[in-house]
Amino acid sequence: VFCSGIHLSLSDVAVGCALGYLDFRFPSVEWRTPYPNLAKLSDKLALRQSFADTLPN
Repeated sequence: VFCSGIHLSLSDVAVGCALGYLDFRFPSVEWRTPYPNLAKLSDKLALRQSFADTLPN
């Protein structure tokens, strides 16, 4: 369970990648307000070095 901040599952990675793609390719789509838990997960994943290292230039 990722909410503890210790464990990361494949589903967390998949959702994080999808949300990152959404932010990158479709910045006009407002998904954070209606889905605050997904926004929290996305923000938490963005703090991980592995996600930061793969941000598009």
